[in-house]
Amino acid sequence: MIKKTLAIFFAVIFLMLKKIFVKENRTPHKTMDNLSNNLHSIFLYISFPIIYTSWFDIQLYNININFPLFLILFLNIVMIIRYFNPQMLVTKNSQVNILKYINKFGLILFITNWIVFSFGFAISVLLILILNNIFYTFIISQIKKQKEQAEFKKQFGEEGRYSKEEIVSKHILNLFESNRDVTSITKTDVKKQYRNMAKKYHPDVYKGSEKDKFTSINQSYNFLLDFLK
Repeated sequence: MIKKTLAIFFAVIFLMLKKIFVKENRTPHKTMDNLSNNLHSIFLYISFPIIYTSWFDIQLYNININFPLFLILFLNIVMIIRYFNPQMLVTKNSQVNILKYINKFGLILFITNWIVFSFGFAISVLLILILNNIFYTFIISQIKKQKEQAEFKKQFGEEGRYSKEEIVSKHILNLFESNRDVTSITKTDVKKQYRNMAKKYHPDVYKGSEKDKFTSINQSYNFLLDFLK
């Protein structure tokens, strides 16, 4: 029963989050964004304990508490994804340390459960630890994608949904003023071209109609440097 419930829960999360709960063209909402940012931090504290606890058939006053735990975790993830904000992508030392501690604690649990219970049960703990990391990675990847789309639309003023390849190609065209294969471009090429374009479009030199061109070049330069890491 527990395994079946877990399977349904994970399927619902991965199938429905992107289709229903992720906003394509959202506008900032200060209150909800702040709440989501706090939940992003709380997620690291509660996700592993909830998933681990749900592996046991725990009853409280003859009521199975698995479903309420799943619901709490699910709503937490939904809020984070639906009301993302750029602050979530800022590296938080406390969050990084928490994730490291949880991983270490999970490995200790793996060894303990192997000794006390069985190797099969210990493997299930290891799988839970992996799932916890997958959840966190999934949340970060969705936030990055939404932020990338928002920045792209703001920079180039183009509505719609763009693939990663289309975004990269647009930045290459913006910086190099020609279509080039991304596989043939190096960080050295990007830096060299940026210096040339900065000289050409610097506000003190450029007198053309594209007033925001210098800013746009800077954004494409930073994007491509980050992409080519």
